[in-house]
Amino acid sequence: MSRLIIGLVIYALCACLAQAEILRGKVVKIADGDTLTVLDKSNRQHKVRLIGIDAPERKQPFGTVSRQNLATLVFGRTVAVEWHKQDRYQRVLGKVLLDGQDVNLKQIKVGLAWHYTQYDKDLRLADKQLYAEAQKAASLKGIGLWSDPSPVAPWDFRHNKPAPSVAVEECEIRFAGFRYKIDPVVCGICRNALKSASTLPSLMELVRLATRPGSGDAN
Repeated sequence: MSRLIIGLVIYALCACLAQAEILRGKVVKIADGDTLTVLDKSNRQHKVRLIGIDAPERKQPFGTVSRQNLATLVFGRTVAVEWHKQDRYQRVLGKVLLDGQDVNLKQIKVGLAWHYTQYDKDLRLADKQLYAEAQKAASLKGIGLWSDPSPVAPWDFRHNKPAPSVAVEECEIRFAGFRYKIDPVVCGICRNALKSASTLPSLMELVRLATRPGSGDAN
């Protein structure tokens, strides 16, 4: 009997520890796409870091758009924040709810935040799955930051890791027995123009476009 009682006590303690705190208040500031400030009813401000997501930094592509989207969603609105703890900067780490809707998830759905798997251990399993699925869907649709062919994750950007380089093949065209190396940006234009370039003025126009003349050796 004593073991059963001890077990029940331990279970109750664990349940209490697992119970999230609820912070309610008005959003008075948006720092970026994953950080905001809530003013509670006692006029105390709480800086909140949206848990489980990581938005582009301000100097990254879509950083400003992400911040604006979060502002559109919650600025001036009363929200509830489910949270368990604070980080080393004394920010509340939590899930922001507006009318019961998960704002963290909304940022991922529109392609303006990543699912931050490295710091999602305090999320419920169901939320982790929703965040992962939302990121996959946004990526497949190519919306928001996923419209960038080589998006850089914010955690890599903060550590100054460069985006994966994309190899650009050298472009070469041939005309009247001569070879010209062309800037890849105008390569397609030049190739199309060659179909109708049969006069000296046409050739001179192509030479003007060429940014890296080749050897000029005849074949």
